[in-house]
Order: sequence, then C-alpha cells, then structure tokens
Amino acid sequence: MNLTDGDTEWLRSFFPSLVHDQNAQRIVGELDFCACFDNATNKIQIEGLECDDAIRGSDSVICDVFEIEILLDAESVDPNGWPKVHEVGGRYKAIAEKHGVGVIDLHFFPDSGACCLGIRYSQERNLTLEHFLYNRVIPFFYRLSYTDRFGIEAARRDLWGEYSHGDNGRIEHVREMLSLNRRNPGRNGPCPCGSGIKYKKCCLDEVQAVLRNRKR
Repeated sequence: MNLTDGDTEWLRSFFPSLVHDQNAQRIVGELDFCACFDNATNKIQIEGLECDDAIRGSDSVICDVFEIEILLDAESVDPNGWPKVHEVGGRYKAIAEKHGVGVIDLHFFPDSGACCLGIRYSQERNLTLEHFLYNRVIPFFYRLSYTDRFGIEAARRDLWGEYSHGDNGRIEHVREMLSLNRRNPGRNGPCPCGSGIKYKKCCLDEVQAVLRNRKR
C-alpha cells in the first residue's frame, strides 16, 4: 500500500496515536476506537462514521485500544493479499489463553502472528488507508475485544459466521461469491450479501476476481 501525503494527513487527523514511519514503510502506535454490533444490519458500526446514535444506544458498544503495526512494503502481505497487521502488545495471546483457544481461533496466523483480515481475491483495487482501517482493521480488533468481553462462542455466533481456516475457507468464499453472481444484481442495486451498500461498492470486485480466476 502506497500512502499519499493526503493519507498521512488523514491519519494524523483521525488517528493521532498512529504514526507513519516512512523510512521503515510501516504504521505503528495505538489504534483506539469505539464500535458496536448492529443487530438490525448484522454489521459492525464504527463511531465517527454514520452510526453515532447506534454507538450511544447499543449494549454491544466497545471502546478499546490496541498496540498495532501495519507493514506497508510490497513484500509484507499476508496469505490472503492484505498488508500484514500485527497486534504487538501481546493482548491477543492473553485473550486466547483466557478463553482456552489457540490464536488461530482468534484469526491470527500462528506462524507469523499476523491478523487474518479475511479472504481477498481482487488485488487490482486501489486500496486506500481509510478504507483499510475502517473496513478491515477496526472491525477485526472489535471482534477481538468482543471475544474478550463476551467469549469465543458469542463472537462466533454474532460476528464471524466464519469461513473455515486455510484452503477450505477459500473454497467456501469462492462458492459464496459465485452464489452472489447467480443472483445477477445490478451494479447500482443493493449488494445481495445484505450489507445495504451498492453492489459496485461492496462485493462486485471480489465476484469478478473469482470469475477471472476460474477462467485461467
């Protein structure tokens, strides 16, 4: 991910505890957030976006801080194609021990300790820092906080609806994308995944990438 001057200024304005280390090609510091799980949409809502009322009124609101590192160089990508993100404060290990599960059950890669941010097939999308933090990084750490507060079974039930680990999960993801494609939604119609977002701004890139991969 290549950061522009605008990205750096945005980071400084909205997440002042995160610092862009240009020489080391990484972002380090404290990620602080408030978010909640919205039962009406089955989505994680983040304070400061469109959902402040939901944040103030939800029983699932969580405000938390994690020490993180985001690696920005081209070589530092996780097995699913995302920039590698690490929780460097050791909390994920403590949460795993507290709930008697392995770190893989919290969606961390055991070999590298990187966060598993989900399956990504569309590599050509111009990934922005704002989109990455709001749509991948903060929801991931909200799930980790939710697990710490409510337990692993509650997190699995309410938040993850997860794919299997490894290759089986990728197969499940492909099947889901093909199912969305068969519904033939219009580009400007609501995404059939139920997000409430237009298809072209939600799953369309992933669906098209899966279809391209199948033709190779």
